[in-house]
Amino acid sequence: MRYYKFLLLKNIWQIMANHLPKIGNVDFDWNDLKYALTVARHGGLTHAAKLLGTSASTVSRHIQQLETSLGQTLFLRQQSGYLLTDQGKEVLELIASVEQALLALERHQKPDSPTQSVSGLVRLACAEMMASHLIVPNLPKLYQAHPDLQVELAVDIRLADLNRREADLALRLVAPGGKVGEQDYIVHPLGKMPFATYVSKHHEVSNNYISWGQDWAHLPMVEWLAQQFKTQPAVLVSNSANAQIQAARHGIGIVMLPRYVGDVEPDLREIELSKTKLCRDIWLVYHRDLKASSRVQVMREFLSTSIQATLG
Repeated sequence: MRYYKFLLLKNIWQIMANHLPKIGNVDFDWNDLKYALTVARHGGLTHAAKLLGTSASTVSRHIQQLETSLGQTLFLRQQSGYLLTDQGKEVLELIASVEQALLALERHQKPDSPTQSVSGLVRLACAEMMASHLIVPNLPKLYQAHPDLQVELAVDIRLADLNRREADLALRLVAPGGKVGEQDYIVHPLGKMPFATYVSKHHEVSNNYISWGQDWAHLPMVEWLAQQFKTQPAVLVSNSANAQIQAARHGIGIVMLPRYVGDVEPDLREIELSKTKLCRDIWLVYHRDLKASSRVQVMREFLSTSIQATLG
């Protein structure tokens, strides 16, 4: 596999050299590419460093090394962030092709043998409340059956890009299919997730409500709250589910939660705002190239059993 990967890299490098003659026959570190690509996608050193788990100075050094090796200025350094030059756009477009080719190669590695014990890392992308209330309480059963399995929970409201292997599997409240690349996703329905509104048991009920920020206006609970409260702004906006729950417990306002969360919160009680109830399907999503992976198969079965048992 390493030999084929080398041939692929060599072939892609030849393509880059043909398109950009000035950078042919140079010696550079392929590791520099991911730093440049991350900065190009996110526009600055700080955000890129956070995503890569390193420092801004390290990211800057790798970009400088790449520019020196290629003899090209890839970025304009401005106070507002890093902007691609014309040469940078051309180079980064080719680098993105390298990334996609390597990720495709990784996905097509030899499938795990079903006779082998399931071990290694499996990455699941999901929202905070799914992780804390649906996944974590059931993990002991998974580890008991597969003690050598490692689970990474990528907790974020932002949808993980499974084509770029930001996660192996994802739990979503919206079925994919409308975006470029999502036609390669396999989707399994896991059940229905009912929502309700809650207030503190120990404080006077107010007409204030708690919600998510504008970046998350597409979320079903945000849309539902907006319909109920019309032009009234939220008294508190937070992208942390735990912060919203704590705010509701302290009487700050009404919070919308999945029933599997709100019904078990000892300091909250349900309050009915509308006869129109919110209930969304929950979907398990993974890339079709991983369907033969034993780790993905084990996690899929675990999630299906655990979530359906919790949601009923």
